[in-house]
Amino acid sequence: MIAQALGLPLLPPSKAKGKDFRRGVSMAITGGTAMNFSFYKSLGIQDQVWNHGSLDTQIEWFKELMPSICRTEQSCRGSFLKKSLLMFGAYGGNDYNVQLLEVGLTPEQAMQHTPKIVGAIANGVEKLIGLGAVHIVVPGIFPTGCLPIFLSLFGDAAGEADFDQAGCLRTYNRLTEYHNTLLRTKVEALQRKHYNSTRLMYADFSGLVYQIVQEPEKFGFSAPFEACCGAGGGKYNFDVTARCGMEGATMACEDPSARLSWDGIHPTEALSKVIAGALLRGPYCFPPILG
Repeated sequence: MIAQALGLPLLPPSKAKGKDFRRGVSMAITGGTAMNFSFYKSLGIQDQVWNHGSLDTQIEWFKELMPSICRTEQSCRGSFLKKSLLMFGAYGGNDYNVQLLEVGLTPEQAMQHTPKIVGAIANGVEKLIGLGAVHIVVPGIFPTGCLPIFLSLFGDAAGEADFDQAGCLRTYNRLTEYHNTLLRTKVEALQRKHYNSTRLMYADFSGLVYQIVQEPEKFGFSAPFEACCGAGGGKYNFDVTARCGMEGATMACEDPSARLSWDGIHPTEALSKVIAGALLRGPYCFPPILG
């Protein structure tokens, strides 16, 4: 949606064959994390269920792709990257998914690893700046405690005091707030450090989504915690054993444009459209992409 707003075609995946990447490319990896797999192995994870590649992998893919786009390092730095927009992430969400859902850590335990995760993101941004990138958007993560997957898995065991006034899980959102606060501080430090050569933008995904959760009707949404696709039923329509796409869970809700969550984990197209608008024009991107 951001590409379309800028008059660009939809982004082809970087591993696609026979594509022209000069007008955009997606380096995204399923379950991409900020941390390398060695970090999760140290936590006891043996199977790369979530982690198929980290931001380091994506940066390496980007570096390998650049010569086919702008041929020489001088042309990449001198013109191409100076006028390119780079969306760096959002990284971090899958890092916490591994810890909370696979390792079984509590949000408080996961917070102990937040400085490392945020540090990895900041280091990745520095690497892009070193390559000559100028316009870089660094998003925070979504409010974990408002996502149907976490509400469904941990909400039943939570007491009334564990929910905030919007209906989100407090402890999980405290993890989000801690991550995003550290990340924004890092981005602001990088803005000061590279103010002469770069335009870094922090995107507040959590602030925007949490506002929508509190006032869904104002943004044209309803049932903010109910997944559109799945066979979970109940107030979240999420069941980890009957997720969207699984047998018996292939039907979408009647009006996907009224829901925030597509499958209990990912945003709907309608929410993505609101997020794209907020990043392009504000007020949840500092500064806005088109500001």
